[in-house]
Amino acid sequence: MRVACWANLLVGVPAVIPLHSAWWLADHYWLAGASFDTEPSTIVEVCGADCDQTGLATLVLAVVGGLVLLMVLVVDVLIPLHRDEPLAPWLKATALVPVPYILLQAARALLT
Repeated sequence: MRVACWANLLVGVPAVIPLHSAWWLADHYWLAGASFDTEPSTIVEVCGADCDQTGLATLVLAVVGGLVLLMVLVVDVLIPLHRDEPLAPWLKATALVPVPYILLQAARALLT
């Protein structure tokens, strides 16, 4: 179980990038009211200066997020199956993947 926990914590380090992109998109675009408001009068009111950043954040979320999901599949399913180990401890340890991101956010909140 210890190896599964450490492996998933290490997978969580590159997972910081798509998690931050998803958080940025949710905070600046989806939850900012752009998709819930009535028809705005101009495109500037929809995007403003965030249009370029929204496209980049979506691309990073899709590409790096897909790679992280592939890493989770390899680490938590394919390697244990290849070694004839039970999947349950590995799949339970998958919950540790967002821990590095949560720790970085907590450290940022404490330092600012």
